Amino acid sequence: MTETSEMLTLTEAAERLDLHYMTVYKYVRSGKLPAKKSGGSWEVSAGDLDAMSELERAPSGRGHRSLGSKSDSFLQALLAGDTAGAWLIVQGGFDGGATVEEVICEVILPALRSIGDEWANGRLEVYEEHRASGVVSSLLGRMQGLPQRRGRKLGSVLIACPPLETHALPAAICAELVRSWGYDPVNLGADSPVDTIIQAAQYTDELLAIVLSTVSSTSCKLVVETVEAIQASIPEMPVIVGGNWPGLPVNAISIEGFPALLSHLEQLSGS
Repeated sequence: MTETSEMLTLTEAAERLDLHYMTVYKYVRSGKLPAKKSGGSWEVSAGDLDAMSELERAPSGRGHRSLGSKSDSFLQALLAGDTAGAWLIVQGGFDGGATVEEVICEVILPALRSIGDEWANGRLEVYEEHRASGVVSSLLGRMQGLPQRRGRKLGSVLIACPPLETHALPAAICAELVRSWGYDPVNLGADSPVDTIIQAAQYTDELLAIVLSTVSSTSCKLVVETVEAIQASIPEMPVIVGGNWPGLPVNAISIEGFPALLSHLEQLSGS
């Protein structure tokens, strides 16, 4: 890596290569793209990025941005409550060589964000939003039957929503992403009592971290109190919290987005 070269974040690198963030991150993990840590985040040099121009960019799958074009069709299937049609779109992504995280990040999540925005603006009924979530939950269940990553398991990850947090879908998505990367997810789901989270952590083998799944409407007070209670009972256990919450204990890890979560788990597992 040339030190004097312009340095780019992985997001900027993905934009230059016209690839998804997760694909560029894989290049870094595999050693195909040299990178270094800066402030806890990966950076690559523009020179090294230019040297990757000979890499094949498939017309579909493998993280190419064209995979994202499936998200519009997927959105329509969700709005229609068409589970079979939604699965055909997802299966098409897998058949084209896309990975679980690419399908989730490029197809499923953009569609869910669109539905969330439509509902927030009063253009969708509550039942339509819930029906779409049910379709995605069904698809995530089917993904568990796909061939799993070979090799040793990298450890367990306990996923839970804080008390009174009833949005279970983000936790389920998190569990499937974690599974696809070789970790063993234990998902407690929505509205998990603090004592239950602590007890599950104490009885989970090879536990790497506890992940608290939150959304923007989650009570900040409850998030902070949950983290404090966990750390009081299991002080050495890493606690990763989705989102940026003021007042979190110093040792808690606050992350924005699933790629950041996977990066932190990779550091914890030493993989």
